[in-house]
Amino acid sequence: MRIILIGGGEIGYALARALAPDHDLHVIDHNPATADRFHSLDVNFVLGSGTSADVLRRGDVESVDLAIACTGLDEVNIVACSIAKNLGAAKTVCFVSRDDFLGTVGGRNSLREHFGVDQVIWPEAQLAEAIERIIAAPGAIDAEIFAGGQVQLLEYRLGVGSPLTAGPLASLQLPRGVVMVAAKHGDTITIPHGETRLEPGDKAIVMGRREAMAGIEAKVAPDGGGLHDARRVTIIGGGDVGFRLAQLLDQRDDVSLQVIERDAARGEMLAATLTRALILRGDGTDLELLETENIGRSDVLVSVIDNDERNLLASLLGRQLGVDKIITRVSKPANLRLFERVGIDVALSARGAAVESVVHQIEGGKAELLAVLEEGQAKVFELIVPDDYPATALKDLAAPPESIVGTILRNGDAIVPSGDDRIEPGDRLLVFCTDASSDRVRKFFSS
Repeated sequence: MRIILIGGGEIGYALARALAPDHDLHVIDHNPATADRFHSLDVNFVLGSGTSADVLRRGDVESVDLAIACTGLDEVNIVACSIAKNLGAAKTVCFVSRDDFLGTVGGRNSLREHFGVDQVIWPEAQLAEAIERIIAAPGAIDAEIFAGGQVQLLEYRLGVGSPLTAGPLASLQLPRGVVMVAAKHGDTITIPHGETRLEPGDKAIVMGRREAMAGIEAKVAPDGGGLHDARRVTIIGGGDVGFRLAQLLDQRDDVSLQVIERDAARGEMLAATLTRALILRGDGTDLELLETENIGRSDVLVSVIDNDERNLLASLLGRQLGVDKIITRVSKPANLRLFERVGIDVALSARGAAVESVVHQIEGGKAELLAVLEEGQAKVFELIVPDDYPATALKDLAAPPESIVGTILRNGDAIVPSGDDRIEPGDRLLVFCTDASSDRVRKFFSS
């Protein structure tokens, strides 16, 4: 496929690394220093502005299958997509950082109609929704919802004394309708089997029907282990992610919300828009402010400042003050592992998930990518069983290694299967797999 990437920043570079080995790729950026980081990749770097028709033509825009605009400026991305479309690009994808372009008046259709934007991606909104799901799942460090809310996937970090560390997996008696789809020890993620033993500090990822998943909390930590409903949530940073998250949490009756924002005008906007949240003006990295406002009493602290160093400082201060769960935004995916190693419960990158979704659209075939976990080490796909595929017991399926069918969706029902359950033509399968097996999983029913 012939692809133009407009913008060589963090998103553009991540996309180039993923796409360059298998595609004819042009990268456009106006900064000469940006070219240096692309020298090791098999790409054609074009120096210039993505809003220049002449520059786009130097990238052979007339014949490209896809133009992706991912600079740091929304307006530049929209204009670049518009010009690329007019010059002959078959499809355009536009990254934005605000909801201005996704409003109810026109929204995506308006961008398509007036600017030739085929798809809009707002990573910050995806991040806010992911954080809201985690807050809604007590004790979890990641959460996903599938099949219209019928199926839930939760990730837990196991503490000392967790019942899940008491013996091999086969002896743990997980609630009916729940299956453990992965375990992570250190930096290695695997699909567990009956003899797998978990240790304190490991991560356990479970999938199941939503009503059954409520029973998993007692299996994660003894005596509740702090897994109570989150009643008090503090958000540090009222920018795009913080505001979007605050809007989601402001609608929940079980959350008492406060937002710390140091910009006075932004704080006034938050106060005028949110109905129940308490808005505090100040710096979320100011220890005196955090102590004065009793931030340590928060059940969850979410730091979503658009700066990794300040996010890390605010998070560590929250931990020192006694906050139970810390969720932190990471702008640079390379910092994800560092944040976890210094004690941050949940570190999330909006850009990482957005990049994965774009790459999958290009290379995913008929399989639908539903979720990306653990910095891309694990994925959840939805596969449709072909009409001519014979009914087969799950234990006889011969699925790719390091993969597991977590749920069978059939006639509107969600079935958490055992080895004796059969898959049938037309079933939709929710398959969890490691990244190493993702290509084979995507192509499983195509051979």
